[in-house]
Amino acid sequence: MSKSEARRQKQLAKKKGKRDAKRLEIARQHSDNPLIRLEGAEAWPILAAWAPVEIAETRMGVVLLARHARDGKIALASFLVDLYCLGVKDADWKIISEWEYDRTLRKNQSVQALHKVAPEFLAKLVYGAVDYAQSIGFAPHPDYHHAKMLLAGIDPSICMETFTFGHDGKPLYINGPNDSLDRMKVIMHKVRLAGGHVAIGQGGGRMSPLANDDGASEDEPSGAEILQS
Repeated sequence: MSKSEARRQKQLAKKKGKRDAKRLEIARQHSDNPLIRLEGAEAWPILAAWAPVEIAETRMGVVLLARHARDGKIALASFLVDLYCLGVKDADWKIISEWEYDRTLRKNQSVQALHKVAPEFLAKLVYGAVDYAQSIGFAPHPDYHHAKMLLAGIDPSICMETFTFGHDGKPLYINGPNDSLDRMKVIMHKVRLAGGHVAIGQGGGRMSPLANDDGASEDEPSGAEILQS
């Protein structure tokens, strides 16, 4: 093979390599497999982390982490956390446009006021909630394992905030509006085995003072009936 032909073959191979890489990237961007779509997410720049303003009081709410994805869009992970008992009750991830991201923020803000927090704060909160729930027998929502890929590369040990899980040192189950009777029975059984309590009522709602057995006031869900173990 002549030098000119060898050079031409090399140029053709280089062009083919670029085409293949481009096709691979397009396929990755449109894949439904999160292991492919979120590959390398730990290196994506963090746009913002959001948490409910009153998360320390309500102990429940949606936290969000946004990153700049490689295709120019925004990768968003959301976690519905329950610090009383269930850990991560729901989780999701998606790659969306900036317009869709703004709309999602507005929608969540209409339910519960959000403010920006450090990514380490959010990661420590989510991981801590999951660990606590698992210690009493509750696994996180199935989609958590994919959504948490967007938490990769964030060091929660940097956060100096201390989070409290459970209620007065014990798990407390507050039923959600979509919890079926069968699901409630399973959760109540596990909570009571762990020495905790359940609150049956509106579920996850506004907090109001209720009286302890000794007459002292404590914060529990508004409209809920506290059932002691």
